[in-house]
Amino acid sequence: MKVSTLIVPALASATLVAAAPAVAPLVESNKLRRVLLRSELKARAQELQAIATANGGNRAWGTPGHWDTLTWIESHIDKDYYNVERQYFNITRQIFDDVSVSVQGTRFTNVNGMTGSPNGTVSADILAIPNFGCVASDYPASVAGKIALVHRGSCNFGLKNALAGTAGAAGLIVWNNDPTSLQPTLGAPADYGVEKFIVSAFITQADGQALVTKLGTGTLPGTVANVFHEEVSLTANILATTKGGDQNQIISVGAHTDSVKAGPGINDNGSGTIAQIEVAKALTKYSVNNAIQFSWWSAEEDGLLGSRYYTSHLPEEEAAKIVMNLNFDMLASPNYLYAIYDGDASVFPSPYATNGSALIEKTFIDFFSADGKNSVASAFDGRSDYQGFLQIGVPAGGVFMGAEGIKTAEEAALFGGKAGKPYDACYHQACDNFDNLDYGAFITGTKSMADAVAKYGRSIAGFPFPRPAAKVIPRASLAEPMVPNPSLTKHARHGGCGKALEA
Repeated sequence: MKVSTLIVPALASATLVAAAPAVAPLVESNKLRRVLLRSELKARAQELQAIATANGGNRAWGTPGHWDTLTWIESHIDKDYYNVERQYFNITRQIFDDVSVSVQGTRFTNVNGMTGSPNGTVSADILAIPNFGCVASDYPASVAGKIALVHRGSCNFGLKNALAGTAGAAGLIVWNNDPTSLQPTLGAPADYGVEKFIVSAFITQADGQALVTKLGTGTLPGTVANVFHEEVSLTANILATTKGGDQNQIISVGAHTDSVKAGPGINDNGSGTIAQIEVAKALTKYSVNNAIQFSWWSAEEDGLLGSRYYTSHLPEEEAAKIVMNLNFDMLASPNYLYAIYDGDASVFPSPYATNGSALIEKTFIDFFSADGKNSVASAFDGRSDYQGFLQIGVPAGGVFMGAEGIKTAEEAALFGGKAGKPYDACYHQACDNFDNLDYGAFITGTKSMADAVAKYGRSIAGFPFPRPAAKVIPRASLAEPMVPNPSLTKHARHGGCGKALEA
């Protein structure tokens, strides 16, 4: 608020006293959580649904729906309390022109390309490979010059490709071991000790089973095509940092803003996006001792690209100011569980476990316990936007309520819901809409964020900060475009919404 300097002299003293801004009280968890309401979460979800509906039913990065999402986020952020920045960057991606498999001149109708495959078309006899094609002995000498047909499973797609190519195969077809569709990624040839991959494509479980039966131990003539061109598209992250608080001790809070093209993504990850908006709005009534940076990441669905861009372009002296990263990806799954990233590796082995991440995990465990709710560990494997922070030595943690994984009987006993069913049956589908959310879980997840923001906004006493310099990944050149991450393609059972190398 601006106070006019044109004040009647006789009233000047009283007027100035009345207009002087009161010092905002220091943030407290219970007070911050108390003002968060389900009705506001529902209102934001309806707004986000309207954006998707007006833009072809999705909010995928690079589309008008995503740009409208960014504008909508910014409309809810108090510019007097936060410094708000759009961080623009380019992404280079493959656009498939012809991805196909044909046998004896008949084309299959449902074929996916493999990101990382060479650009081209191969025609040769098709030979079925026994087992899963994960060891060199699976590939007979007779595969030389032929297209290898391999079952998905047991090892990474890139290894199957490298072994087939090393055995002399001219091309590769992988058939799915699951009826659910998948957009596979090979990775980099050097990861598997080869100079280049061979042309490859991915077919359905039904088509693969039928083709294996038809081939038997023989061969049939076929063609595999993976033809694409590259396009460069612009997108942006949004960073909102409190003007108050120690700017050398920053608590980073993040969620991704993009949906997949198949649907509006109101749970994945509209829920995390909305939760951050509501906590950021509530925080404006309070002061903080440590700066809070709310980050809304773009292009998570193509391999955590927005968060990776931020961390890979962050100067070392700025990275040293970030105390921790708190990640919130899918907070309203309809068949939810309360899963917390396993920062101490007490349940899931993790190369990322540190004392700092363990302390963050305990903060969330304590919150759910005090709220009378159970929680379980989630694999701390770098499969969501916290990965880039871990790679520059920043401890991380967060909450996740389930994606396409199946709820166990034990989890149903802890959290209710239906055992044997997905945590979110609408994951990456058109039905991930306003009606897909569990708003009871949603408000709990939002309050878990508020609790951590309040705790660490007040004090980081006992937290390992400043921290020793960490071994970090090579930082990208400022001119280097982002590309879909070859090591990130599929979700873990409890790993968060991000992507990991798929077998």
